[in-house]
Amino acid sequence: MWLSNFFHAVMNQLTLIRITDVIDILIVSFLVYKALKFIRDTRTAQLLKGVLLLVVLTAVSGFAKLNTLNYILSNVLQVGLLAILIVFQPELRRALERVGRTSMSRWFDRDGTFWKKTETVIHEVARGAQAMANTRTGALIVIEKHDKIDELISSGITLHATTSSELLENIFVPNTPLHDGAVVVRDDKIEFASCVLPLSENPNIRQELGTRHRAGLGISEESDAVVVIVSEETGNISVAYGGVLQTGYGEESLRGRLSELLHDEEQNDVKKKFPFSGFGKKGEDE
Repeated sequence: MWLSNFFHAVMNQLTLIRITDVIDILIVSFLVYKALKFIRDTRTAQLLKGVLLLVVLTAVSGFAKLNTLNYILSNVLQVGLLAILIVFQPELRRALERVGRTSMSRWFDRDGTFWKKTETVIHEVARGAQAMANTRTGALIVIEKHDKIDELISSGITLHATTSSELLENIFVPNTPLHDGAVVVRDDKIEFASCVLPLSENPNIRQELGTRHRAGLGISEESDAVVVIVSEETGNISVAYGGVLQTGYGEESLRGRLSELLHDEEQNDVKKKFPFSGFGKKGEDE
């Protein structure tokens, strides 16, 4: 009897749900998902734990009538929230910029022009990386996704040239004017060459990794860029993304990996395999 009453009560409640309620729930769910993803991608999880602990202590001290402690914690919490906004101003700005980006144009890209250009870039970068790996020519190629990295790089020569494997190979020829530094690919163009990137400060990086790999990891930690690295010493091809380095790629596996990483997030969130669990995961063509 109670089961029947429960069923009828549930059905009565469902009849009260409007289409606007469903839309409201979906929008809130999407915003919560994006907020959690932002926290994960910007590595603020530990900070968030500290803030939550401070909030709990403030509430407990107020409930326990510890007036002096509650006064101190309340003021610290107010100042701390302002400090968080200041400290994470770059991340917050990038998040707002991402909201305002022209991703809608990709949704209405009926003729597939955007994706054709992306696949062309992937093909040229993979072919150029393999050619440089064969000759053990060191290379550092940064492919922008959503985040602009202009403020993260220093120096650099503007090229705005069509991305091609031949041009990439010529840029990284040793002892030429542009070989020392990174190349930045934006959209389907080689936008900058000879760029200096921020080095990773991760203490867990393997000691044998040189400046080129540390720079690739550094820019991947500060943005959502995909970085292709060719080792001058070993000829190994590596990919840095989200502060994690994978190595041992060949042309085909590199093309597949870049295709996976550069596809639009809205279309590939289900298929993504990030975040990675550790350094040094091998590619398929090692």
